Amino acid sequence: MKKTQRKQTKKVNNTPNNNEQSLSDFGLEPPKIYRNSSGKIISDYKDIDLKKHLPKNKNQNLTRSEKRQRDNKKRKKRNKIRKIIIWLVVSIILIATATVLSLTVFFRIDTINVSGNEIYSKNEILTHCTIDKGENLFLSDTQSAKKMLEQSLPYIYNAEIKRKLPYTIQIKITEATAAYSIKNKDKTYILLDDNFKVLENNAKKAKGISVSYAQVLSSEPGNIIKFKDEKISQCLNELAVVVKDNKLDSITGIYSKGINENYVVYDNRITFKLGSCTDAENKIYQGLAACEKLNASTPNAKGVMTITGGKQIYFTEK
Repeated sequence: MKKTQRKQTKKVNNTPNNNEQSLSDFGLEPPKIYRNSSGKIISDYKDIDLKKHLPKNKNQNLTRSEKRQRDNKKRKKRNKIRKIIIWLVVSIILIATATVLSLTVFFRIDTINVSGNEIYSKNEILTHCTIDKGENLFLSDTQSAKKMLEQSLPYIYNAEIKRKLPYTIQIKITEATAAYSIKNKDKTYILLDDNFKVLENNAKKAKGISVSYAQVLSSEPGNIIKFKDEKISQCLNELAVVVKDNKLDSITGIYSKGINENYVVYDNRITFKLGSCTDAENKIYQGLAACEKLNASTPNAKGVMTITGGKQIYFTEK
């Protein structure tokens, strides 16, 4: 009898209404749920509107003509995008083809014009020019050609090279003049332009500014001159820049013996003792202003004018 009771108990426990039975034992009832005709769920605890939570289907209420219009719009949009893509691809192909042809077949140089040259002949310039006929106009290296001309032909101060469609190279030459001269031991001269590029060795003295007391290390024509003392070289360059930028035609000489011993010669007769090159431009203009006053009283005076950069200037007449 005991075994039979245990089996029956298990069956009762496995019945699906066990929870309801247990709730009723405590005096509780499960929530009751109802659905009304509008699809609204009503319970004892909460009302839920299913329509608000269901995904909306915009197409369910469209008529056949409206669906046809919608499909036509989509088709036109796809066709438009396809046309744009095809147009872009064709444009890229055309541009690439034109570029390749222009760099390989078209725009071959057949004319090189030269102007502004007097010292060097056209043939000399074309011989040293790295651009040749038959090259592509756009692939020609104008910067390298410019550098080569200015170096190999020292009296070319500036070579301006321009491309002219469809097949011409125009070279405009600006020739250099000797702005500085350095006396050699054999009484010949090294001639320099205003950038200190060597124009000529073993030359006769030319008009311009003389550079004194400078020991030369290298003076290869077409290249910038090199001095043995780098500090003196730096000082001379600073003085040369002031003279060039201010177009001081009355300056006839410059020289340096060191960082604190720099000199400028005015009219071949008055030496400005500047000391260091600091504020050299202002010092030189102070000296020029003092020389104007001195020339008014003593036009041919010679001597040394000490300019320290302050308000006082000392003149020692020779």
